[in-house]
Amino acid sequence: MKSSDLREGTKSQHDSDALRASGLPLSMKAGWGIGTLSVAIGLTTQNMLVLRFMVDFVGIGAATAGFIIAISKIYDAVTDPVMGIASDHTPARFGRRRPYLLAGGVLLAISMLAIFNVPSDMDVSARVFYMAGVLVLFATAYTMFNVPYLAMPAEMTEGYDQRSDLMSYRIYAVALSGMLASFAGPLIINAYGGGEDGHRMMSYVLAPIILGAAIVCFFATRNAPFTTRQHDKSVGFGEQIRLAAQNKPFFLLLAIKFCTLLNLGVSSIMPFFFTYILEISYAFLGTFALCTQLSLMFSQPLWLWVSARIGKRNTYMVALCVAMITPLSWLLAGPGEPLVLLFGRAIIAGCAAGGVLLMGQALLPDTIEYDYLKTGLRREGVFAGLYTTVEKLATALGVAMIGTFLGAMGYVESTGSVEVVQPESAITAIRYAIAFVPFTVEVICLGLLTQYGLSKDKLEDLKRQGLA
Repeated sequence: MKSSDLREGTKSQHDSDALRASGLPLSMKAGWGIGTLSVAIGLTTQNMLVLRFMVDFVGIGAATAGFIIAISKIYDAVTDPVMGIASDHTPARFGRRRPYLLAGGVLLAISMLAIFNVPSDMDVSARVFYMAGVLVLFATAYTMFNVPYLAMPAEMTEGYDQRSDLMSYRIYAVALSGMLASFAGPLIINAYGGGEDGHRMMSYVLAPIILGAAIVCFFATRNAPFTTRQHDKSVGFGEQIRLAAQNKPFFLLLAIKFCTLLNLGVSSIMPFFFTYILEISYAFLGTFALCTQLSLMFSQPLWLWVSARIGKRNTYMVALCVAMITPLSWLLAGPGEPLVLLFGRAIIAGCAAGGVLLMGQALLPDTIEYDYLKTGLRREGVFAGLYTTVEKLATALGVAMIGTFLGAMGYVESTGSVEVVQPESAITAIRYAIAFVPFTVEVICLGLLTQYGLSKDKLEDLKRQGLA
């Protein structure tokens, strides 16, 4: 990383370089990580709860609900590269990325409230259009916050292992957001009747947390190092995409992330599985999520230790192998299953997810640095935008697959006022979706990772060549 490309609004260039050399302070790393709560709480509730909320309490058909969610995510994906370029071109007085943290945080909080507060006087057709609108609002807010946010680590630190350390704070926040959205959320829903009222109360609790996390992140990173646009190397959007396509490690990472995040969309099947296969309440779903997120959180030091010894790619592969243990075991699950088996799966799944998430995030700034060392261009936002585009497309496809599959297999929607008996075909669809899709995806990811060759040594060699 060339020091001539670095600027900082409130610190001198010397202080900025010294901060990179000595390492970021704990308050800055933790503050940046807390920002993840803003997007992760919204994303977790959407992926885990919104599909069933729309189908069983708003009265929208499963296929239609899945289609609406997918369209909002595709819209989100299309706008990501545009947001990346916008943040690359933003004046750098406060950092090119930071202004979007506040604006995105406000819109995320508003959209959380809107999603779970559907006007009661609407008919089903109007509710379809309403949900489509508020999900597009959420997608806009998510893009506005998340793309600039993910571009920041490549600017904040240049160390190969320091990036993994910084990203671990994001994973801690992912785990915390999972506890809030997946554990506390279902408990709140149950406590207030389990229907629309319960979901509404959940949004009242989570929306202020979303806003608060964005504010903390904005102020905690006020002295963070960042880069400025190189006006003498302005490159058009089409040319930037063409040059990015030459970055093989980045596009391999995109393919791997697409596959792993497909499983995130598929996770929308979990509430159905707990309700119709295990025949237990949302309270147990919340406890399962809590165990998963605690395991994810406490596994971070282990994965950092492993990564420092065998490298990020190999650690990613180990985590995927651990992740393959859980999915097929769901085929054996049923009513009355011992809780030790249920929560044992949660611990294994959480530990594996901790490694998969950390390594997937830690590889991103490495591929961005690789691009800079090869081209001399500063375009962190472009790569972050493309990266999050793939995230959205993957989760969109996952949710759409589940909604379409359930609809095709005869799942019966309702408004929550009448108990519905699901046909055996729908029950079978739920069981197969939770088992075979994740397992297959993880096998594909392992194959792709064998082709990923960007290592710490390769980056160091490129740096030495640049200095020669």
